[in-house]
Amino acid sequence: MSKIDEDVILGALREINNEYLDTDLVTLGCVRNLSIKEGVVSFNLKLPAPFLPNLKELKNSCEESVMGIEGVEKVEIEHTWEVNRIPSLQNPGTPSSLEKVRNVIAIASGKGGVGKSTVTVNLAYAFANAGAKVGILDVDIYGPSIPSMLGLKDHYLTAESVQQGSITPVEVYGMKVISMGFLANSDSPVIVRGPIASQMVQQLLAGTAWGELDYLFVDLPPGTGDIQLTLCQAVPLTGGVIVTTPQEVAYSIAEKGLKMFQQVKIPILGIVENMSHYHCPECGHADNIFKEGGGEIAAKKLGLPLLGKIPLSSEIVNAMEEGIPLIKKSKDSESSKAYQEIAEKVAAQSSVVVMQENMNPDSPQEITITEQGYLLAKWTNGEEDLIPAIMLRGACPCASCVDEITGKKTLVVEDLPHDLMIINYGYIGRYAIRFEFSDGHDTGIFDFTRIRKVGETAGEEMSFNV
Repeated sequence: MSKIDEDVILGALREINNEYLDTDLVTLGCVRNLSIKEGVVSFNLKLPAPFLPNLKELKNSCEESVMGIEGVEKVEIEHTWEVNRIPSLQNPGTPSSLEKVRNVIAIASGKGGVGKSTVTVNLAYAFANAGAKVGILDVDIYGPSIPSMLGLKDHYLTAESVQQGSITPVEVYGMKVISMGFLANSDSPVIVRGPIASQMVQQLLAGTAWGELDYLFVDLPPGTGDIQLTLCQAVPLTGGVIVTTPQEVAYSIAEKGLKMFQQVKIPILGIVENMSHYHCPECGHADNIFKEGGGEIAAKKLGLPLLGKIPLSSEIVNAMEEGIPLIKKSKDSESSKAYQEIAEKVAAQSSVVVMQENMNPDSPQEITITEQGYLLAKWTNGEEDLIPAIMLRGACPCASCVDEITGKKTLVVEDLPHDLMIINYGYIGRYAIRFEFSDGHDTGIFDFTRIRKVGETAGEEMSFNV
């Protein structure tokens, strides 16, 4: 029997293409504890999510690939999983309540009435049912429906617990849940202005004892208002899922939500087409009552994955009215299978986002303010930029420094103090940093790409001066 080489085995596994993880298993670090003994090759296939869309095929491909190596008589594969934390959650300024949360995923829609909360509940339960530690934050302040969907409509939070930041989430069906609906009873609508609503969102997010979570799902209100922007800037989101319905007006409005996420550099994990068709429980006939293919058109137009289609079905309505996730009540139904398949794709897409952020050269690995008040930025690719405060201040994109209509710079750099310093900074979501300068200016939001460009210019000028 010829000797089996470990490098040959790893080389064979590198050749396995995975359409969902976008990178080979060896590079991802999924192949662990490789052992070779008397013709038997065994290893642990440690995946970055509790499930993947093609897990069975993936394991079969691994086995076939290794069995094709001379001398291998048997392949033993143990499957385990561990969810990786998105690196930007370690940024300074991230609420301490999220220190043990690995991923935050927002569920959004451009308009109301598309079933966004129903999607949130069933996706979250699919993850929890697979063994993941899951939380739900319902910040749909104007129509929080998740409490009734989980049998929690009689649960309320005290004003004191919210103000003191000592909020304990309710645990139901293996999930930790906090909702805006816990702040008022069903007969008292929440009537607040945008800034107050944003403050309430921050209090619920930062004041809740989330503990250890693999995934925190956030059910956003429809549209692109203050609450959505607050969340995107306060928390480094792993990604967003857009829920729409098939008709043109719905996916046209959903496109606005997509562009909001893109503007603040939040990865869009994909589109869910809800109420895709009416499924008759008696005969099984599918009727496209809202027109066909809206989600597919939107996904193709925007270059995003269509995560799946969920039918309009009475079983979904009945389960939500009973306060039970559909997958728990009827796991073998067509609708439950659709939710499960979407959850698997969300798991895969979010894992890719985490991996890509680890490898993104435009993500800062470390930000430091030097004794001279300069910015020292260390990037994930090992490069460093040392930027004088006056150069960074001169590139400020805020409305007081740049005309919002013409885009022309109104700031006169020559008028800035020559001893200008950076005295503080704070991260804005996962895409930008706000700096506070010694002249009192603190309104500019610098995305990472802008900082890199200023850093390159600073490096060129310093080299020229030398």
